[in-house]
Amino acid sequence: MRFICYIAFFTLLLSTNAYSKVGGFEGKVNIVREGVYDTIQVEVYIKGNLIRVNEFSKGGKLIRSYFANVESGSTYLVSFSNRMYSKVKVDNSPAISNVSILKSENYIEINGIRCYQWRVKNLATQTETTYWVSETKYDFAPKLFSALANAGSAIEELVSLPQPEGILPLMVVDRTRFRKLRSNIRVLSITPMQISQTLFTIPVGFNELISS
Repeated sequence: MRFICYIAFFTLLLSTNAYSKVGGFEGKVNIVREGVYDTIQVEVYIKGNLIRVNEFSKGGKLIRSYFANVESGSTYLVSFSNRMYSKVKVDNSPAISNVSILKSENYIEINGIRCYQWRVKNLATQTETTYWVSETKYDFAPKLFSALANAGSAIEELVSLPQPEGILPLMVVDRTRFRKLRSNIRVLSITPMQISQTLFTIPVGFNELISS
């Protein structure tokens, strides 16, 4: 009996490591974006180079989805209510020249994780965004940021952070040049799990909207 318990324990340990190992995250990330006038719940599903982002209203209605393949560089905006999809032009070129980054030793605890303050000032728009970042064992941040760069998603401020390698923002506070709050984005949970391949496929019968 003791030998069987050891086998079960090590099987569970190995499977857990397989989900959380660097370079192979598969699972779901829950995020909330609180704006001045609205609150949006965001679900992010990740499987290798495949990403799906669902955005819901405060009442739980699906607003829109993004389907992305990081390997091919394609991102699609999908409307389930209209049964349509369109390709999104993303621009993941570095914008380091347009921003200044101040990394401080100030920190707070978020979900029991120590997060340090990064203040990013956009010189062009004269806005300031505060990122509370932590070191992460997961690899999905650069993939997610690349897939949604300038795509107009609800978590655009989060995925605009320069230098995402090895770190993950757990909270993002965006303010205007007059220090007025524009949005507050928080990562609520990161759950490793097996995700079906079909979740990343645009349903049959949806029509592509091609811009002229």
